[in-house]
Amino acid sequence: MTDLGYRIASLLARRLPRSVGGALAELCADLYVAAHPVRARAVRLNLLRAGAVPADPRLTYRAFARAVRDFLDGSRAGEAGPVVLDEETRAVLRAARAAGEPTLLVSGHFGPWERALGWLAPQVGGVEALAAPHRRPAVERFFVARRAAAGVHTLGCERPVRAALSRLRQGGWIAALVDRTAQVPAPGGLVRIDRGPLLLASRARALVLAGVSWMEPDGTLQVRFDAPFSLAPRRDGLPLPQALARLQKFFDAHVRAHPTQWFEWRGEEPGGAGAPA
Repeated sequence: MTDLGYRIASLLARRLPRSVGGALAELCADLYVAAHPVRARAVRLNLLRAGAVPADPRLTYRAFARAVRDFLDGSRAGEAGPVVLDEETRAVLRAARAAGEPTLLVSGHFGPWERALGWLAPQVGGVEALAAPHRRPAVERFFVARRAAAGVHTLGCERPVRAALSRLRQGGWIAALVDRTAQVPAPGGLVRIDRGPLLLASRARALVLAGVSWMEPDGTLQVRFDAPFSLAPRRDGLPLPQALARLQKFFDAHVRAHPTQWFEWRGEEPGGAGAPA
């Protein structure tokens, strides 16, 4: 989709009633599934691995379409619907804010992660996103502006990793997705986890805060955080393999609880054989 297509979709998302916009998004999702059977099969394999019943790829694409609609709508925190945290998550967030330390927030393509990040930004005094740029510069400019409208700055310079390291060393909050790369999950795992963000946190001696989000049927946005941790060489920091295992456990548990809101388009046969995507 070009930047013009995104702008038209954004206009419709802002102008149409949410019920109408949601129905239109789901219709587009169903049409996409019908037109792309190979991609739909890959998603179905992921649903089977995560234990989803039924393993219907339309449910995943509908959830993704609703998440994209919310992002294009550009509503600020709370405007698109209530945000709910359980007591444990509230305590984790309070502790992370009170620590006053540089923090790397890590998540994956789970639920409406862009909306969740927009909600978090004012909670912690600002968040900068370490995001892979879109291959079309005009579309990337649109994405950057849409995040900025929600209070999220995108690290889009020529050396974003260096910029992220600098911001962490200054005490800032950086957000990164850990499931972008093509490596395979750990044996028995579901979510692909890139060690790059953890290496960044280690170099910056930053806390790592893992978070997930999902949408309830009534439109409520649910957010959950794991307890923050640090990595070696910090005192009491986890070695890298242990940190990776901790993220694997946390993210896999989330995916099994909300399999249709896991936006992983590369499928794998049970036993590890990859499916074309």
